[in-house]
Amino acid sequence: MLSTTALLALAMQCAPSVHPDTALAVARVESGLNPYAIGIVGVKKGLFPESKNQAITHVNQLKTQGKRYSLGLMQITSTNFKTYHVNDEQLFDPCTNLAIFEKIMTDCYQRGGSLKRALSCYYAGNFSTGQKKEETFNHTSYVERIGYKKKPQYVVPSVKQDITDNRGTLTVVAPLLSKKNITRYPRHLLRGEFVAD
Repeated sequence: MLSTTALLALAMQCAPSVHPDTALAVARVESGLNPYAIGIVGVKKGLFPESKNQAITHVNQLKTQGKRYSLGLMQITSTNFKTYHVNDEQLFDPCTNLAIFEKIMTDCYQRGGSLKRALSCYYAGNFSTGQKKEETFNHTSYVERIGYKKKPQYVVPSVKQDITDNRGTLTVVAPLLSKKNITRYPRHLLRGEFVAD
């Protein structure tokens, strides 16, 4: 298993167009940072070999059984191997795996227009499935497993959130000035008592 630091360093080197935080979040969900992880399509629990040789042995068994599977850090699906000109053994190399992840994720992001839609596309090949809750995964969606949390729907929003959302949109209005500026003082004190010295 790779350390967080190793994954981040590899992501910056091998998948430079994807933010390292995004690569890390996807790797945690897809493989638990295990470069030899094998996911079997339709099976909840994957295989986590301890070596490349063990991983290749498992893949050969899956091939003879005619199963679809996903490999490595970012779980590249076997149906993508021809498209990206890679084979099983190459995908157990973390840098190669990250490079293919980058190609798929970049394509999904450019077509989807948002990170949530891109993550769904990476997960399922479309922009909606990854945003739907799945019974198999404790009624969570893929994007929730990545880290997105559903926000409570309030009638009146949070002041903090509203301030954050509107930081760059503050409009300054100049005061209306008359030709003659007049200073006006109140006739009465509004609060408290006036104490004379």
